[in-house]
Amino acid sequence: MGDRYTVTALSGTTVHLAPAPGSTAPPVALVIQLLAAAADFAVLDQTGTPTSDGPLPTWSMLEGISADSARDARIWRRHVIEVETGLLPDMPEGSTPREGYDPDRFTLVERYQRKAAELSAVLDWSVSWKTVQRKRLAFLKEDIWGLVDKRSTRKSTLHGRTDPRVVDLLLALHERQAREQAATDARTLFKSLRRAASAAPGPRMKVPADPTLYALLKRLGIDAMQLRDPTRRRQDRLNRPAPPFGVTTATAPGELVQVDSTALDVKVLGDDGRPTQVELTAAIDVFSRSIIAAVLRPKTAGRRRTRQQTRALLSTSTTAGRATKAVDASLLLALCMVPAPMRPGFDPAASAARSDLPYEELLEVDARMEHAAARPVIMPETIVIDHGTVFAGQTFFDACSFLGITVRPARRRTPTDKAIVERTFESIKSGFSQHINSYTGRDFSRRGTETPLERLWTLQELDDLLQEWIAVGWQTRPHDELRSPYEPNLPPLTPNQMYAAGVQAAGYIPIPLGFNDYLELLPTAWVGVRDDGIRFKNRTYDNYKGELGEGIRNAPSGLKGKKRDGWELRYNPNTPEQVWLRDHRSGKWITAVFKYQHLIGAPWTQHLWDTATAEHVARGGRHTDDENIAQVLTELLERAGQGPDEPGTVHVPDGYGPVPGHGPVPAPADGATEFDPFAGADALDLAALGPLTVLEVDQPSLYAPSPLPGRPGPGPDPGSAASGGTDAEARPPLADLGDLDDSLDSTARLLLDLPDETDPSQETTR
Repeated sequence: MGDRYTVTALSGTTVHLAPAPGSTAPPVALVIQLLAAAADFAVLDQTGTPTSDGPLPTWSMLEGISADSARDARIWRRHVIEVETGLLPDMPEGSTPREGYDPDRFTLVERYQRKAAELSAVLDWSVSWKTVQRKRLAFLKEDIWGLVDKRSTRKSTLHGRTDPRVVDLLLALHERQAREQAATDARTLFKSLRRAASAAPGPRMKVPADPTLYALLKRLGIDAMQLRDPTRRRQDRLNRPAPPFGVTTATAPGELVQVDSTALDVKVLGDDGRPTQVELTAAIDVFSRSIIAAVLRPKTAGRRRTRQQTRALLSTSTTAGRATKAVDASLLLALCMVPAPMRPGFDPAASAARSDLPYEELLEVDARMEHAAARPVIMPETIVIDHGTVFAGQTFFDACSFLGITVRPARRRTPTDKAIVERTFESIKSGFSQHINSYTGRDFSRRGTETPLERLWTLQELDDLLQEWIAVGWQTRPHDELRSPYEPNLPPLTPNQMYAAGVQAAGYIPIPLGFNDYLELLPTAWVGVRDDGIRFKNRTYDNYKGELGEGIRNAPSGLKGKKRDGWELRYNPNTPEQVWLRDHRSGKWITAVFKYQHLIGAPWTQHLWDTATAEHVARGGRHTDDENIAQVLTELLERAGQGPDEPGTVHVPDGYGPVPGHGPVPAPADGATEFDPFAGADALDLAALGPLTVLEVDQPSLYAPSPLPGRPGPGPDPGSAASGGTDAEARPPLADLGDLDDSLDSTARLLLDLPDETDPSQETTR
């Protein structure tokens, strides 16, 4: 305990303190505010014990009760204070207690009895002295609120006079039946309630009649007419968070990004030549409502398999259906942080230079914005995901960790945790999908006319349409949630305008992603290297430059742990022609090509390999015979190019045909074998567009890109072919990486600005 002082004088707000007898501390003069704010300040009584002030009276709580109860509480307060101190409140100084209330002459019990007799005689209250005692003790504990008759503050329950155990049992049965697959109704629920109540242990529960139970359901917020709703709708309603509802907000671009996948309700021509559904995975910035990245993938339904097919497919790790993979979610992250390029056929209005984006300011710090589309480039800080299979693997979390992004999973079956991306999907379907000629509708009731097979878009063509619609449709559309908090009467902003306002305060830092960064986003496998090469997914890969030499073939990697002595392998299931092996001793990536790629001679996917494997096994072959499977795959690609023998049809709602005033889409001319979706469109001058500027791996400066020796800068080059130069002078980007660029799919080529060419060094003559 600190030093003790005695107050000797008070001068304005200054307190003069003298030390206690026997203390060597000097006298002190302090401002009373500083003295009271000291941590060890306390007022001592005669025994040296610190005194404590009681809480302030809760007068405001009297406003929440009836006027009669508040008046009675104030009357009791006057009388209780007289019993406690001997004087009524507001008595002048020097007053003497009334007869029978002097604390020095009468005990508490005598004062209790005196006050009870007085109240019974004067106020005609039937009061005993124990009631006065109870009131005094309650006043000392809770002040005036202790004098309030608690019967006037008793809360009514939702269930009224119904046994609380019956209410709990009814809620438990409703929750259980809401999670079941079979539909139910109120009468079935009441029958189950009575059976459960009769079988419950303990005292017997009295279940009210059905009319009372219907009223009880209404008071509990359960609509008896909605008990027959589909199971999914009942589960969503059951998992809805408790009110009051809030709005998900963010204060800067990238602070909160929501990612999810959905079926786009559009048919496309699959890579096997048959109609297939499309799945969209998109990332939505909460601050600006911008679609900062979108990936389309075909969704192929699973088919019944024979025992041999099942054995073959299980050996290649396939699933019943094919849609978005974890590698696509990782690629989505990379697309968020690089400018979306202007693609051939895009309208000039889709250019960032003609948008509301701060194009000039962004171009100064990131040269890649020169030929970018009107889509913001946002680095996510926090990503909200669901528990879908796309994000269930470790690949997505490793990619987020590599990029420094925090992942926040949503609660299971709680779409309100990512309501913005869910609502954006509905807008995409109403604003984009339903205008596609192969729109199927979200259910059977919205399907109408049929679309011929030759009128279907391919996946790449549909992706071009979607990316252009995002730039000219979604990003330029005013959003009701994008309003100024200071001027709510102003018109709503568009996502591009909101991003332009936010980037001025938050800033923009370009994120360069090179080839090695792309490999870090791919899924990982651990393999061994044999004499004939790398055996992976029933295929053999080898490097024909001799990089898989001594120290790697038939040699352990030396890495311990779960994958003991295995070599790290990166692969892309969308472009399985090549894989990459990491030599951890030198940090170098070694490219390995499929041994029989020369038999195929065209891009293919893991899904096509699984289909060819099943067909080869059905013919009596083995699932490990990769050479014969490659030949079957070649035949499959040839059949896919010709189309099916009996073309299928897809359903399109009536009214979503050709645009009025423009006539029907012209049919292919006689002898034409390929449908041109851009027929009649103005030709795009690719020479005037120029190459897309990218940041090279060995470029030292991020903000001032300079042309490398022997390489042209942005725009036409005097030494190019148009000016009479040689092809050697116009080297393509990343040409010094050799055959590494041949492994990338079309999306990655746009991401890294690589040409769609095949390295002549890897081609093999048949």
